[in-house]
Amino acid sequence: MAIDEITGKRIKKVKTKLDLEKEEKEAALAKSENYEEELKKSLFEKDKKFKQITILDNDDEEENGGYFQETPVFQHVKRDGEWDVPLDEEIHYFDPNLSYELTGYRPINMEDGLDFDPSEFTKTARIYEAKGSYTEFPPGSKPYKDFWREQFRRCVEGYTIGKYRLTGDHYFFLNFYRMQTVNLTADKSVRGRLESFPSFLAKQYEFFHYVEMCEYLGLDVCMLKARGLKYLGSL
Repeated sequence: MAIDEITGKRIKKVKTKLDLEKEEKEAALAKSENYEEELKKSLFEKDKKFKQITILDNDDEEENGGYFQETPVFQHVKRDGEWDVPLDEEIHYFDPNLSYELTGYRPINMEDGLDFDPSEFTKTARIYEAKGSYTEFPPGSKPYKDFWREQFRRCVEGYTIGKYRLTGDHYFFLNFYRMQTVNLTADKSVRGRLESFPSFLAKQYEFFHYVEMCEYLGLDVCMLKARGLKYLGSL
């Protein structure tokens, strides 16, 4: 009999209907001619699975009952629709390979997001780099005020182009945050450092969406990052 790690009480696994159905399915697979192929297929089936355990205080309670604790083990899955995880589905965890309607996140990796163009989201920073200012409109004029109202809105609400969205914090980071970056020469060698805007990194894009998702859900964020790393690759 196992010991529950949280309560320290002895636990006894109780077979549920799903457990029995799984055993019957495995027995049927064992008799099949295509056993290996069908077994592989069954292992990759993604659906809701539940495990039920009985927590016992002592030997007497094993006969008289005890109480049951149902622990869901849930997996989000890719879907053919607009979003893999729509608004009406509870978010159990963040999977960067799935799309989330809550924040407008879509994966950008070696397989997905190949049509994503980060330069469209950093035009404001490039204007500053080229001209030394964000806008040439006279301060106090209507175009000047409209420009900064729009920039403020993007930094608060986020910015969407096509089917991709940057969170407000990420837009601010790319277009208004200055930092020390490596100065690369034409032959790709390093020559000191200079002050510039950050480059777009897919892992940072994931990170900002993860943080915003936690904010919307009222959850805390906990992370670890080694000091002095070039990229946020571990986040």
